[in-house]
Amino acid sequence: MTTRLRRVLGLALAAGVAAASAVGGAASAVASEEGLTVQASSRYVVGAKSEVVRATMTLDLRNVSPDREGDGGVYTYYFDAYAVPIPTSSERVVARSEGSTLPVSVRATDDPSTSLARISFPNLTYGDRRRIELTFDIVGEAARSADQTRVGPGYATFVAYGPGDEGRNTVQVVAPADMTFTSTVDLYDSGGSGDTSTYTATENTFEGGLWSVVSLRDPSQTSERVVDVGDLSFVLESFPDDDQWAAFVADTVTDGLPTLVDLVDNPWPGGLQRIREDAAPSLRGFDGWFDPTGDEIVVGEQLDDDLIFHELSHAWVSGDRFDERWLFEGLAQAIAERAVKATGGTPAQRASVARSADGAVALNAWEGDAGDRSGDVDSYAYPASYQVMTTLLGGLDDDEFAGVVGAGIRGERAYDPAGTVTPSAGRTSWSDWLDLVQTRGGVEDAPDVFVEWVLTPEQEDQLAARERERAGYEQVDTADGAWLPPEGLRDALSSWDFERAGSVRAAVADLGDDARAVQQAAERTGLDVPDRVRLSYERASLEDDYAALTTSLPAAADAITAVGAARRAADAADDPFTDLGATVLGVEDRADRAEVLLDGGEVAEARAAAQDATDRAGWALALGLGLPLAGLLLLVGGGWFGVLAVRRRAAPAPRRSRHSSGPGVAPGEAAGSEQPHAEEDEPEDETEDQTEDEASREATARRPS
Repeated sequence: MTTRLRRVLGLALAAGVAAASAVGGAASAVASEEGLTVQASSRYVVGAKSEVVRATMTLDLRNVSPDREGDGGVYTYYFDAYAVPIPTSSERVVARSEGSTLPVSVRATDDPSTSLARISFPNLTYGDRRRIELTFDIVGEAARSADQTRVGPGYATFVAYGPGDEGRNTVQVVAPADMTFTSTVDLYDSGGSGDTSTYTATENTFEGGLWSVVSLRDPSQTSERVVDVGDLSFVLESFPDDDQWAAFVADTVTDGLPTLVDLVDNPWPGGLQRIREDAAPSLRGFDGWFDPTGDEIVVGEQLDDDLIFHELSHAWVSGDRFDERWLFEGLAQAIAERAVKATGGTPAQRASVARSADGAVALNAWEGDAGDRSGDVDSYAYPASYQVMTTLLGGLDDDEFAGVVGAGIRGERAYDPAGTVTPSAGRTSWSDWLDLVQTRGGVEDAPDVFVEWVLTPEQEDQLAARERERAGYEQVDTADGAWLPPEGLRDALSSWDFERAGSVRAAVADLGDDARAVQQAAERTGLDVPDRVRLSYERASLEDDYAALTTSLPAAADAITAVGAARRAADAADDPFTDLGATVLGVEDRADRAEVLLDGGEVAEARAAAQDATDRAGWALALGLGLPLAGLLLLVGGGWFGVLAVRRRAAPAPRRSRHSSGPGVAPGEAAGSEQPHAEEDEPEDETEDQTEDEASREATARRPS
């Protein structure tokens, strides 16, 4: 109950007890709540078409203050008026009793929505009773008026007040069955039949009556408008007579949604189809809400870009992605504030709270809807959440802000590279958020902020071990150069398992030099570190993995060095003789093969292929010089062999003429006959001896017999 409401009800109670007079003595005013009993039945009827709410209060008053003797005589206590809070916009306020109309005066209070109707009647003395029927029509005011009572086509929001004593008080709200019903108190039971629903409450909310704000809404009586933002479409549902709200929200969503996407570094996640104007959120103590089950945002009538951006932000930052209520509420407001600035608006000034304020709790202990909402915890926790988030993120520019917020939305771990989402990524907890803000955002005093506002004593006790292991992690991360520390260490820190983190850190402490040696070998040779080699270090998570790295990393450094040497040797063949020898020996092919093996992580094979290429390169010049000499020798030797062959054919063995007469053949017959014979090819360059021999044979053949 607000302070303003307490004052209004105090005025009503004071006015309800009128006066006392003394018999035989001076008059004395007496204000005694116990002197008057009130039994009341209050009924509020919302019509299906009528834009008024008809209210009827039936009051049974009884004076239970007996006369008392005192100094100066007998005192008689009586009542001559009774005051009832009614909506300020009420019209036709009439009181009747015993067939007569009673005087009613209405005066304002410091609550723009509430006035006091003072009913006057003849003195009600001890033991007397009086029944009064008070009727009035609630007409409501225009949207965004100071008086928050609203009655219009298909909707009504008003105070339903019942002034009866505990156990003797009934409040009923009667409305068409197709209207939804919301109240600031959960005391109404629904009933009714046919086209009408009746909501009945019989428990008081304070001493002296029941006070509740109720809201009714006919979902079929709305004005709809579709707003398109890129390839997204949203339906805006406003009260039928509030086109200004729809126009404002359409412009705000159109301008602001792309800005929100940039600020959270994540695409629109979907899950929203409608933005609806309704008084229901304010009745529950909220400005609005994001309802993922209904795929809608519900806000009041206020033209508030900050509120629209806040609720849109809940599409990304909600209980589905963040564990703690303070985290996603504070973050949504921090996002909204930046969006307002980015779209040219002016953020609203927000009330600040002190850590020692009433209702103050460690924010990790704030249970929100599940907790006790009757106290001041929410009134403290909402602004405190915003203050914490602005303290943590206020010094970041928009890109840095988006980097941290986007990582939290995606469930990234702070110690992984930005953009890395593990298969087990889930909701971001307060510890994940602290790691992200400090590691990704560079907010070094983040633990101090958490200690002051967020942590319970048990959670605070973990920070010393966390600080120690983070320092150890930094040493490992520095020692291993540009690589990430092994997965086992990153996982232990991410899960706040600091004992395991210490064990892993001890196991990998000596691997940093080997990891850096691999990277340095790659820098010297101009080669890339094989992915398999780097990942074998960064993904190591078990003791066997760490042990294997003690040999695999030096081997990788050696292989990279060897492959680099092979490549240099292959590229060094820059003269014709060396190039010739290297080509014959296949140095280039073997160096290329070594690089392929290295890229594939085949370290041993790459080392062997590289050594082979280097060894062959060492013979390239000698072979390149020897091959031309050998060719020349072969050429010269071939010429001598040709000469010898010609000489050998120039001195053939003696042979007999095939034309000489054989036994039994007459010389003349031989000369005159045509016997077949074979001719042998002779060289064109016949020798002189051969010519003379042929001439001699011819002369012999022609000699007469």
